[in-house]
Amino acid sequence: MKKSVLILLVVAAAIAAFLGWRYWVQPANETTALTNQPILAVVMPDSSAVMLAGRVSAGGSEPVLMKKAGRVRSIYFATGDYVRRGAVLAKLNDYNFAVAPHDGFLGQLQIAVGQYVQPSTVVATISRRGTLLVAVAVPAGSPAHVQPGDSVQVWATARPTRVLTGVAVAISRQGDSLEIELPARAPLRLGEAASVLLKKR
Repeated sequence: MKKSVLILLVVAAAIAAFLGWRYWVQPANETTALTNQPILAVVMPDSSAVMLAGRVSAGGSEPVLMKKAGRVRSIYFATGDYVRRGAVLAKLNDYNFAVAPHDGFLGQLQIAVGQYVQPSTVVATISRRGTLLVAVAVPAGSPAHVQPGDSVQVWATARPTRVLTGVAVAISRQGDSLEIELPARAPLRLGEAASVLLKKR
């Protein structure tokens, strides 16, 4: 009888120790994991900053043309894809290919599987640049201040919880327009509205 009671006490103590370890160690691990995640925050301009509106682009676009005539066998991209120079966009039945002329974002697909194409047929458009740009109009008399090379905070106006850091790359002589460069993989879409936070003069 005494032996069975002793065994029960040992088992109970082991369970209590395990639960205590789970209570103290697991929250610490969760805290560490959360700390390592990217911080998402809404930027609230203060008295030392000014917020302007812009539009996401990639420096304009140009057509990608077929080089050979033939029937389209396969298509390897979708509208809006980011591609590297030389990436295969489409394959013909005779195994000729249409390839990306340079890094960039692809526009609307303009061919279909089974279509017969000519050397002048437009496969799609591709952006002139391989990085994203946010163009901002700076109103006359604005207190905004930025120089080429300055870091600038940017976010999609419709998704203000993901703040990105861009670099000012071009400012007009009159100071009435500004271009901010972002990485190609930034979570922004071509043509969408963006908000930009600049320091005051």
